[in-house]
Amino acid sequence: MTARWEIDDRTFRILVVCTGNICRSPLTEKFLQCGFDAMAPAQFEVSSAGTSGLTGDNVTPQIARIAAPHGITFDGFRARRLEIEHISVADLVLTMERAHRATVVQMLPSALRHTFTLREFARILPLVRAENSSSPIERWRSLAALAQRYRRPVLGDGASDDVVDPIGRSEAIHQTMFDEMMPAISTLLEWERRLRRVEV
Repeated sequence: MTARWEIDDRTFRILVVCTGNICRSPLTEKFLQCGFDAMAPAQFEVSSAGTSGLTGDNVTPQIARIAAPHGITFDGFRARRLEIEHISVADLVLTMERAHRATVVQMLPSALRHTFTLREFARILPLVRAENSSSPIERWRSLAALAQRYRRPVLGDGASDDVVDPIGRSEAIHQTMFDEMMPAISTLLEWERRLRRVEV
């Protein structure tokens, strides 16, 4: 058995993708990782990258300020540019915009079945029947495989599946980003939390 499969057997890997990897994706990464760690330590591995990643940069000061009241810091974080290897080892890819989703699939077409925008995935999640008796890792692997069956076009231009890019923009836009992002993140975490309550 290869080292890669040994790692896959004990963690569910989520990759979060935005443009520069200094705003939306690292913030989502940290919120998801902290939330999953509180429920299932060491069973989820959340990472992030950017389609035009500002390699080596830290998050913007605005993002650090947004995260701080929630006890989240970015010590040691460094932005990275999205590579095929990042996609190929991920069990689930969550992007901030439909354009990022398209880039992921263009880089690795086989990733289509488990690549969604964050808000799209949160919209689909309540429709997917969970496997209550499985471990969190097995449950989420099943979820990632089944979710593609529930893809549906949204009304209008589809922008409701995107999270606004706040880079270089006002505090109000940063707040809009946070308001668009957090309900989706909460939906993912609550899905797992609810199932764990059922199992107890």
